Amino acid sequence: MLRPELFKDKKQRGRKKKEFWILILCGSFILSTIFYFSYIYASPIITSKLPSINIICNEEINGDDYVECIFELENNEPVKAKIKLRGTTVTKYPKKGYRIALSNQKSMLGMRKDDDWLLFALYRDHRRMKVKFSMDLWGTLDDTNPTCILPESRYVKLFLNSEFQGLYLLSEKIDRKLFGLDDAQNNIDSSLIFQVKYWTTLNEYEEIAWEQDWPNEDNGIFIMDEILTELIVFINNTSDEVFFDPSNGIYTIFDKLNLIDFYIYNFFLIHKDFWSKNYYLVRNTNPSKFFLIPWDFDNIIEGRWSLHGVNDNHESKIRDLNELYNRLIGNEEFMRDCKERWLYLRNELWTDDFILDLLYDLYEEIEDILGIELEMWTPPVLEREPYNLDAHVNELFQWFPERLAFCDSYFDQY
Repeated sequence: MLRPELFKDKKQRGRKKKEFWILILCGSFILSTIFYFSYIYASPIITSKLPSINIICNEEINGDDYVECIFELENNEPVKAKIKLRGTTVTKYPKKGYRIALSNQKSMLGMRKDDDWLLFALYRDHRRMKVKFSMDLWGTLDDTNPTCILPESRYVKLFLNSEFQGLYLLSEKIDRKLFGLDDAQNNIDSSLIFQVKYWTTLNEYEEIAWEQDWPNEDNGIFIMDEILTELIVFINNTSDEVFFDPSNGIYTIFDKLNLIDFYIYNFFLIHKDFWSKNYYLVRNTNPSKFFLIPWDFDNIIEGRWSLHGVNDNHESKIRDLNELYNRLIGNEEFMRDCKERWLYLRNELWTDDFILDLLYDLYEEIEDILGIELEMWTPPVLEREPYNLDAHVNELFQWFPERLAFCDSYFDQY
């Protein structure tokens, strides 16, 4: 039996029906938007809590010139920016790294306020942990050695025009601000940052191997040739008596603790593709001393195919590749100082638990995205045969205690 009340106010019910469908459509749009930003934009099939960056760029990104883009860090207003590929060799890898120049300075993810940022692709980092671990480990020395400075960095998910690109490391840049350097001077007493970009053993000055990062080109000051020529002549042409003289020797030119920590750190992590390039020479205004900063961690801990051998003693190779360290390592007092510093670090800081905890904290941060990342961008070491992700990661955790034990034995001999 029909109910006549259903046909009352038919016009009003039609209007309500229309409003109902509008409400349904709006709700569907809102839900689809939430789904997009939660599961497609923020993470296509990932529940990772890592922050997301989306870069909108309508031009081809190259390594020569910046192109215009929009930079979006989640929960922040989009900003105008410029982007280009970063690095030299790494631009040839399938997964690209980027350099970002924002239109204004911004602090991101608790890091310093700046307009110049790096996005490391980590393609040669087979477990996506060694680069950040290495940067963070150098920074753990700063309580007792203020020269141990490297940029702060944070893991992020990167999207390019809303397409997921994988796991990246957002990093500050090495520059004058990082080291708190004075204004540049138009003389050899100026604060400075020189980068060793190409092969040089420090047996002679080769301008092509070096790059003057500070003072930069805008200052119109070029002091690198004069400073490095004098420094390298001193390294090569002085007797041991003069070289190690307390009043005017190498430790009046370089910060001694920095030289010790630089050797210990890079020996421990087996920083190959190094010593003859991929580091910085830094100094504040003279009479401040020079100090060294490690850089380019692609070949640290592991190479192209596998982890470096835990018992690798590359002391002789270091001596072949770097004349400064050839002289330092050949000095018994320097090596005894390295031994004392190593023992201090092992007892007070770099214990097995500390090292493994530092690594595990990084793993926890990327655990839920690591499998997807390695499927998207399979490292060369994993292309040859199927792999078990857990076993692949565990290799790294097993490597560190064994390497620490080897270094204990190595430094103990002195």
